[in-house]
Amino acid sequence: MQPIPSLSLDEDRLLKLAMGHYDVPAYVRRARRMQEALDDLLSACNEKRDEWLGMVRTRLATLHALAGDWAALRPHLADNREVETLAELHGLLQPGLRSFVETTNSPRLLRFALRELCESLHRFNQRWRSFVAKVDLSPINESREGYNRYYVLEKECATRSATAARHGFKRLEPFTLSDLVKLLPELPVPQLAS
Repeated sequence: MQPIPSLSLDEDRLLKLAMGHYDVPAYVRRARRMQEALDDLLSACNEKRDEWLGMVRTRLATLHALAGDWAALRPHLADNREVETLAELHGLLQPGLRSFVETTNSPRLLRFALRELCESLHRFNQRWRSFVAKVDLSPINESREGYNRYYVLEKECATRSATAARHGFKRLEPFTLSDLVKLLPELPVPQLAS
């Protein structure tokens, strides 16, 4: 273990004065900026996503209201797993209707509403793929690069211990489009019965 270098009284006073100008040490600010860059990106993407999900939510809520229960759609779906897909989508998107829709037993109306939902899901996924492909990840990756390069150094300056500075540090890989897709994936499209 390396001995901690002692500072003269003037150096110590100068260090405390410099640190007093900021609410937290530089390494903490750097980590926060990196997290804020990711949060800002996800917030902007979620905003666009919510905007484009309007029709999907409306059609999902309408289908649920028409069916009354997801199980009523089973004859129109490929298998039981697709019924679960619809229930999961409903739980994820939390759709609502502005007006009352009466439940029906009409296979024709249920199939039509189901096809409309699937078409909306396909359109949403297509738009989402196109949008994600154009997202600029450079602000996040510049922030990550700065974090990887300077975090340990800044922490060592603040703690005056190389061991403490390296404790818990993990180098971050560049953020990729596939990372973004994992956080904000396309929506599953139920398979209809043939």
